[in-house]
Amino acid sequence: MIYRQAVFFWLALQLTVVTAGALGTLFGAPLGALLGALALVANGVVLQRAWTKRDDIAANKTLSDGLAATGLMAFLGLLFTMGLLPALSVLLVLIQLALASITNTYRQYYLLQLVSFVLLLSGAAEATSGGYLLVMLLFTLLAAFSLSEAWLDRGEHSAQFRGPGAAARLKVTAITVLIAVLVYMLVPRLSPLNWGGYQADSPDFYHNEQWQSQAQSAPPADNQKQRKSEVERTTPEGYDELNEITELSDADGDYSYAGFNEQFDIRDGERGGGVDLNAMVARMKADRGAYLKVRTFDTFDGIRWSSSSEDISRKLRTDDRGKVQLGKGEGDFLQVIEIVQPMPAWLPVAPDPATLWLPSSSVGLDQYGHPLLPATLTPGTRYSVRSTDVRYQGRPVSQAAAPDRYDVQLPQLFDTRIHRLARDVTQGADDAMAKAVALEQHLRTQYDYSFESILQSQGETPLDRFLFEDKRGHCEYFASAMAVMLRSIGIPARLITGFSATSQNPLTGYFEIRAIDGHAWTEAWIDGRWVTFEPTAYYDLPEPQSSPFAGEQIQQYAEDIARRQQAADGGWSLAGLLSSLWMLVYTLVTVVLALLKWLLLGLWPLWLLLALVSLVAYLLRPRWWPQARARWSQWKLQRYQPGDADASLRFYLFHLQRIGLLHGVERQPSQPADEWSQQLPSPSLQQLTASIGDYLYQQQPAPLAQWQQWAQQAAEQLIKR
Repeated sequence: MIYRQAVFFWLALQLTVVTAGALGTLFGAPLGALLGALALVANGVVLQRAWTKRDDIAANKTLSDGLAATGLMAFLGLLFTMGLLPALSVLLVLIQLALASITNTYRQYYLLQLVSFVLLLSGAAEATSGGYLLVMLLFTLLAAFSLSEAWLDRGEHSAQFRGPGAAARLKVTAITVLIAVLVYMLVPRLSPLNWGGYQADSPDFYHNEQWQSQAQSAPPADNQKQRKSEVERTTPEGYDELNEITELSDADGDYSYAGFNEQFDIRDGERGGGVDLNAMVARMKADRGAYLKVRTFDTFDGIRWSSSSEDISRKLRTDDRGKVQLGKGEGDFLQVIEIVQPMPAWLPVAPDPATLWLPSSSVGLDQYGHPLLPATLTPGTRYSVRSTDVRYQGRPVSQAAAPDRYDVQLPQLFDTRIHRLARDVTQGADDAMAKAVALEQHLRTQYDYSFESILQSQGETPLDRFLFEDKRGHCEYFASAMAVMLRSIGIPARLITGFSATSQNPLTGYFEIRAIDGHAWTEAWIDGRWVTFEPTAYYDLPEPQSSPFAGEQIQQYAEDIARRQQAADGGWSLAGLLSSLWMLVYTLVTVVLALLKWLLLGLWPLWLLLALVSLVAYLLRPRWWPQARARWSQWKLQRYQPGDADASLRFYLFHLQRIGLLHGVERQPSQPADEWSQQLPSPSLQQLTASIGDYLYQQQPAPLAQWQQWAQQAAEQLIKR
């Protein structure tokens, strides 16, 4: 039986916080706050009823059954409309209320704690903001108060126990959080199992009757580049179809990146459109970072990139789960991508997409086999992709169609200095791969990254000025320069635009894709495959495997924030300040850990010797430990300055009993001190215990100075004998 009403008070607040936090991650913060307020009232009413009826808790069974039944019906309804996680979260909220209404014993109380913790984890699984950490901290604080009240419950008379104050409970919370942080930072995390269903949802289902009528059920038989004739490409119908899925609203608040259009001018380094460069445009949940492809370009006129043939005639039909197969096998690399800002219809995916789960009745394929939807992508769209995870010398590769004449085409006004530069840089390379790597490293090390556009000079193309004069520019210059230099030495190459999804938020687990992450890079045809190259020094190709340590992930995230801030405008921001503070702390910790590493690895012979000495000392412990302990107690007695009589006598007797063990005499728990002292060869000890007895039982004054002298003399007498 629960006898402390404060248990229910803190429990009601705890359940309210976890309800508001978990539902806020699913339905948005404003609605979560409103539902949290309703949960506060509901939990307060239900737990108050449980308290008043705790002697006859069966009277609440009807209420409990009704809440549980409502939870099951809500679960079934939401399961088929919103998905498993929202349905499960609402079920847990109502199960909480059902359990709370019949809670009168601590078995039920701890079960309710477990349910609330599961609800907290379900919210964490869906959280896309580090703000959920505040929910977890508040939950921990309230749980500490609730559990401490439960610990104080000692039956019918437990109300008389006031318990620890707020300061003590806050200390418990702080210690709990500190331990959790240390575990989070230092314990490596396993890779996700990726069990269960694949997410595919959107505020508006993507459906186009014309696409549906043209769609096939089977994946394409080959991956050859699709081409339309000049007549087909210039028909109004074909133009309108492409325009509808490419053009976005002209509203000032829309995100845009020129590299996602049908063609783009490399001088236009604008990213973001109407949104801030650090604004979130998409999120990716995956076990590692990736370059997400959006558009592929094969034709360059010296200023603009375009595609030799825009073709989206191939359509595939999705099944009742939204699944569609694009090639053989299901793919090894799973990504769940959520769109935050409006985008053209081309789906950002890691190469090569093999299986997709989409909120659409059909999907189109462009001339390169890249998937797209029948309308521009709207915020809230979420889809799952399994891509092939093929690598060549550690680099992502694509098995797209083999190159044609457009992939080796050079601009009409091609500056021969570019060819000479490419030839000089690759002079010592033996094969195509070595030449491509040499060009990549040359651009990464000899040129600087900048968002500032390079103005076109009279008689010069942008690449001429970039390569031979300014030697600085944005990624479109780097990617274009590498593609053109590769082509000039006979290696087919093309330019890719998409997103660099390599910045993982260690709190949410999502890879955050911001406006600044719109990016261009290069693919080269080497040994029968398209190999990815990153010539822009600001960016790095994603690692094949993420670090399992949260500390390293936080460090990388802090560096990403600082780098973005510097590249964007260099202005002040809270995120930038926190990033700088973290990097300072991380640097100090790194120095300490580096010193520890040196002490461990550099002085390993000494540590081995110390380990052997420690082992021998442990085995010989009975011979030296009593003497060492006695000497330590003697040293403590010599330094002690008596103040309070009661504290002094306890101190003296404790250490003298330790020294007395040298003579094999141990004082029993109920044995009087003077009787014990008679067994030891120390007159000073006997005088001390007699005086202590007079103080305790005869109310005689305590001669502290004399006690100190007798104690020190007794220690010396016992050790010498």
